[in-house]
Order: sequence, then C-alpha cells, then structure tokens
Amino acid sequence: MSRNSRVRDRGYISGKPVIVAPTYDEVLVNYLVVAGGGGGAVNSAGGGGAGGLRSTVTASGGSPETVESPLELKSDTSYTVTVGAGGAGATGATSSGQTASGVVGQNSVFHNITSLGGGFGGAYTGNGGNGGSGGSKNGTGTANQGFNASTLDYGGGGGAGSIGLGPTGSLPTSGAGGSGGSGVAVSITGSSVTYAGGGGGSGDSRGTTGGVGGSGGGGSGSGSSANGGNGTTNLGGGGGAAAFTSSTQGNGGAGGSGVVILRYSNLFALNVGAGLAYSTQAVSDDKVTTFTGGSGSVSFSLVPVTTGDYESIATVLVGSAGASSVTFSNIPQTYKHLQIRMLIGSNTSTSDSTDMRFNGDAGSNYTYHQLYGTGSSVGSEASTPRTAAVVGIPAISNTNTNIFATGVVDILDYANTNKYKTQRTLGGWETNSNGQALLTSTSWLSFSAISQIQIYARDGHGFRQHSRFALYGIRG
Repeated sequence: MSRNSRVRDRGYISGKPVIVAPTYDEVLVNYLVVAGGGGGAVNSAGGGGAGGLRSTVTASGGSPETVESPLELKSDTSYTVTVGAGGAGATGATSSGQTASGVVGQNSVFHNITSLGGGFGGAYTGNGGNGGSGGSKNGTGTANQGFNASTLDYGGGGGAGSIGLGPTGSLPTSGAGGSGGSGVAVSITGSSVTYAGGGGGSGDSRGTTGGVGGSGGGGSGSGSSANGGNGTTNLGGGGGAAAFTSSTQGNGGAGGSGVVILRYSNLFALNVGAGLAYSTQAVSDDKVTTFTGGSGSVSFSLVPVTTGDYESIATVLVGSAGASSVTFSNIPQTYKHLQIRMLIGSNTSTSDSTDMRFNGDAGSNYTYHQLYGTGSSVGSEASTPRTAAVVGIPAISNTNTNIFATGVVDILDYANTNKYKTQRTLGGWETNSNGQALLTSTSWLSFSAISQIQIYARDGHGFRQHSRFALYGIRG
C-alpha cells in the first residue's frame, strides 16, 4: 500500500532535513467502516443481519462488492468517527405463542461514509428488518454494504458476503435453522480478517438444531430453549435467533458491535478527541488506527521529521472493557532507539507490578537492577534470571479511581543484532498513602532485533479504562 500522502513543502533546520507543514496539506485515507449487527429474534425465528461494510481495501460488502476510493482529506480539519453498537437480541417469552423481534444495529460513520446497522431478526409471525444486511426473514440489504436475509421462516440473516440461507432438511424431525450469510475478508490492517457475518436462524419449536452463524462474527441460532449466540464484538456480526420449547424460550443473540479502521501515511499524526476507544500500529510506511467504540472527532496533522526526533509509531488507549495486556507488533527497524510512555491503572482493587516481553520470549533470559525511594527511605534490588523484563511501575488499583502510575521506558539499540538489549525505566506514583520513584535497568540476553513488545500486569489483573501506552521511535 502506498504512503497515501501529498507533501508540498520541504526545508532544513540547523542543517537537518525536515518536512515543513505548509498552510494546508492533504492526506489520502483508506478506510474500513463496519456497522453494528442486528439482534436475533425468538420463537421459531430469524437471525439478525450483519452490519453494513464499506471498504477501500480488498472488497466492500454486498453487490457488486466494489472497492471504494480513498478519501482525500485536509490536515488540521475535524472529521467524525462513530462506532455503531450491536442491536439487542429479543427477550424470551414464557408462554406458548409469544414472539419477539430483535433490535436493529447502529450505524458506523467516518466523515461522509456511513455503513448502516444490520436489520433485526423477525419472529415467526413477522418479517425481519432492512439494513446494511437484512434480518431474516425477508429483510433486505444495501447495495455495496450487505446482502438480503433468507425469505423463509427459521432463516439466517444476510451477511456482507452472501445472502442468509433458509432452513435445511425437514423441520422439526431432521432439519436445522438457516445459516447466516458469510462475511467479507479485508486486509486493511496488513492481515486478512473476516467481518460482518449474518446471524443463524433458530430451530423449530420442538427442539431441532439452530443455524450456524456466518463467517465474520455471526452468532449461531439455538435449538431447544437456549439463547441465540451473540455476534462478535467489533466484527459487526448479526445475532443468532432463539427457539421455543415447551413453556420457555431463550433470548435472541445480540448483534456484534462494528469497527472503524483508518490507514494513512506515517508522515501524519492522527489527533483523537474524547469519547473514542482506539489503538494505532505501524504497518509498512503507514499507520493503522482501529476504533473499537464510542463517537468523537479526529484530525490529521503533518509531522515534522528531523534526525534525532521522536516519531510516534503506535498508541493504545484502553477502552471500557479493560485490557489483559498491550502488544506492539511489526515494529519498524528504521530507528536508533525506542521509547514507551505509559499511564497505567489496574483492572482490579489490587495494584499489580508491570513487566514486558520482547518477541514473545518467556524464557529465563532477562536480568534487572532497580533503585527506588519513597521520600523517607531508599532501597535497591536485583534479580537474575527472570522470564520477563521488569518495568517495576505498578498498575494502580481501581479503588484509586483517578490515580494512575506513570513511566518512561527507553529501549536502546533495539534493532542491533550484535549486542544484548538494554531497557531503562524512570517512573513513579503517588496515592496519598503510598508512593515511590524508581529507576530500573533490564537486559534481554538476546542478539535478536526487537519487533514485538508485550506489556502486561504481572499477576494477570490487566489494565483498566483510560490506561494509555505510546510507542515512539528515536532517529539516530
């Protein structure tokens, strides 16, 4: 993929080449915009439709699946991003004959690109809803976003890649609910991922098997009185339908939330406003930012580059669900050193020390030394061997709601294959009842260049919402 940028002005500062931002500039942005999937229905019912899928890479959803053109956007101008939530599944009834339909998924938006939420799954006595892809039965999809649902009872919702299917065999004795339509594989992140599969239809009221969810996160339908399967988070799959048996029935599955992914030249920084959960990674000469929830504004700004400068490679802002760990992958090998700046809090009521591993190495190949002070005392410690590089800064417990620990980690000569790697950390925290400043030095006993860094809380508690990790490259 090209760098997708237009740079109109260059200059020099103190004899070093630098890109100078002119009065205005433009950046070409590739996008994937997937809406939330529709919820599944209950009582011999239909699966929800997948969220609409629009893309400038690989393929768009629906017919004719035409790849769209990248957007040419001005720098330093605000653009809207909204990640659509999945529609709720229908709530099960408790007496024979009651039916309920699911809820339509919510739209996802980037600037003037809108993908429509998936249509809701319809119950036995009614039709499904229209949307990006249609909910079963009879829901219609949207051109170049998704496909129609099955036209039959117990059918699957439409997917971004194909229509929902009708039931198979002979219900109730040997048949099964219809399968959800397939999703579409898109490679905007550098890896192929399938999005927007339709939800499966339910089995018959006497307990036959539910339909399979479509590839790309579609939830499967249920037989008996079990719940329909939920669509997968951030894939935009439709929810599976639930059947009715005897005097009880399950709930319809919820649609999966959508996602917005932007790919743009690494000559630009993306400024993200409040209200959006996102992460950014470097892929070749581009940056890829993935938005996983919320709504807000973004803008692009041209980044001046000089020798010795810090350049943003990737940023992770932890969303409301928390994160068990944070991993920076495919790190470019074009810098002299790396730096990670972090603001960290624990997902539980227990503070947890933070470690990192390089290239997935969990062997006893790390050593460390540490100096620390509390204001009233000082101390030191050392240990070898270790199975991880010690950062030393704790993720502060979530009982300290507005308090986070902070630190700066330098990783020196990370791409040099003729020496072991050295990491140094300077950081600290203060909770009014406990605080510390520390300096940690760690060696990774490997000649390998560092291409991946995983950061995690040592006892597995994970990081809470609003924790932030930013990876920078330092020019040599």
